[in-house]
Amino acid sequence: MSRAVMRARQEDEGAAAVEFAIVSLVLVMLLTGIVQFGYTFFQYLEIVHAAREGARWASLGLDEGAVSNPDSVKGRVAAAAPGLSPALANDQIGISEVTVSGQRAVTVHVEYTSPIFMPLVGEIVGGSGFELESAATLRVE
Repeated sequence: MSRAVMRARQEDEGAAAVEFAIVSLVLVMLLTGIVQFGYTFFQYLEIVHAAREGARWASLGLDEGAVSNPDSVKGRVAAAAPGLSPALANDQIGISEVTVSGQRAVTVHVEYTSPIFMPLVGEIVGGSGFELESAATLRVE
C-alpha cells in the first residue's frame, strides 16, 4: 500500500466511535420518549375505562361514596383503574347529574396527573407530569 492510503486510514481511526456516540444520544432520547409516551397512553386508557365504568354504576342510581368503599361509584372508578400509580383519589373523581333531552343522565369526570418517570423526558418537557382527563355520560335507568 502506498503511504497516502496508510495515512488516510490512520486519520479515520476512531471516527466510527465518535459517530456512534453522537447517534446513540439521539437514539436514547427517542427511545425514552417512546417509552414515556406508551406509559402515558396506557394511563389515559385506564382513566377512560374508569370513567365509563363509573358512569355505568352511577346510572344505576348508586351512592357516590368514596374510593375506599368498593360498592360505591367512586370505589368502582378506582377499582376500574388498577394500573394507575399512584391510585385515584376522591378529589380526582367528579360525579354530576345533568338533563339531556328531558332525560336524567349522570356524568363521571376523572382527572389524573401521569408522572414523568423518564429523566430525559422530564428535562425536555418540564413539569411534574401530564394532565389527563376523561368524562363519560350515561342515562339514569
